[in-house]
Amino acid sequence: MDARKKAYLMLIDICIHKKYSHLVLKDGMRDFDTKDKAFISNIVYGTLQNYRYLDYQWKVYCEKIVKKEIEILINMSVYQLLYLERVPAFAITNEAVEIAKGKYDGRFVSFVNAILRKVIKNGKREVTGDADEKLAIETSFPLWIVKMWNKQYGTEVCEKICRDALNVPKQSVRVNTIKNSKEEFLSKYEGYHNGELSDVALTFDKGSVASREEFKFGYISVQDEASQMIAPFLNPSEDDLVLDMCAAPGSKTGHMAALMNNRGKIIALDVHEHRVELLKATMRRLGCINVDAQTCDATKASEQFENESFDKVLIDAPCSGYGVLKGKSDIKYHMQSDDMDGIIAIQKELLDEGIKLLKADGIMVYSTCTLNKKENELQIKQFLERQENMELIEEKTIFPYEYNCDGFYMAKLKKVS
Repeated sequence: MDARKKAYLMLIDICIHKKYSHLVLKDGMRDFDTKDKAFISNIVYGTLQNYRYLDYQWKVYCEKIVKKEIEILINMSVYQLLYLERVPAFAITNEAVEIAKGKYDGRFVSFVNAILRKVIKNGKREVTGDADEKLAIETSFPLWIVKMWNKQYGTEVCEKICRDALNVPKQSVRVNTIKNSKEEFLSKYEGYHNGELSDVALTFDKGSVASREEFKFGYISVQDEASQMIAPFLNPSEDDLVLDMCAAPGSKTGHMAALMNNRGKIIALDVHEHRVELLKATMRRLGCINVDAQTCDATKASEQFENESFDKVLIDAPCSGYGVLKGKSDIKYHMQSDDMDGIIAIQKELLDEGIKLLKADGIMVYSTCTLNKKENELQIKQFLERQENMELIEEKTIFPYEYNCDGFYMAKLKKVS
């Protein structure tokens, strides 16, 4: 199958059928060579990242609502026209027309051809409007989140967050110190560079780490550098009994096991059995022998475990994911202002359940990979108002533009005896 046609079908799966972009790309490119894989990934991720801006470039030329499959076709074509300088405009247009012939009995062939020719003729449209609307269109965010970030973090930080989301994320890994030190690893494997945040972080920019020997043998774990700051923030010791309430797929679980030198014990939970099996496989690969992975609804964990029995509790909570938009453009494409409502309620339940299981003088860390004070600072503020025997020791936010990483929030709390 032609690479552009494949990219189009993938965008249909992601935008209309709401499949996860990384899974669509992983499963759909097995039969393509390295060059075509890079081309397909560029089109898919580039179109998703810039979707609203691409809309802005051509919808001024049509007066009717366009069918979604045709809209996606035009947007991926406009992306190529504006961003892929080495690809001839006629090749992009001709391929779009060929794809259009196979949709709706070819009724939109002339329309697609006419729109793309107008874009070619008139060139890139300059974005106009007030500051918020202009930023929202230029960075392809809905206006509501630009206004939310402006209110929560200020204009300068908001703009940095929005523009950073258009960048390509770096590939970060964590050296698994259960099996080797960073020095030992670097003496054996080439192409890795020191990270900026974590002392066990490395970056790699030569293809997929997951297909390499060092990953398969468990010497490293793929983990964003900001994510690598969560386990040290909790700081589990060799004698601790730790509860990881939302553990799968296990990157932070494995990091805690390494910090504990494979001693003590970590009870790692996930509500879905297939994700627990994934977690177990990850622990086997990394050589983590102090992890007990169990299927459990963490919002009801006190029904399964003894109250006040854990020295440390990690709640890496489900969240809206607004800190990982650089690498997960499908979240950006699908985001709605009410997405967080149900998630906030679950976060509250997890916090209230976690305190039941935490020993007196025990430490709890709550973390999210989102940038939204309703899920972060305000969530913790309300928790402290409900639970007078908990005190906030420290909280911090890592913004994605600071280290070309994901955005993370973390709060460390102590149960007062």
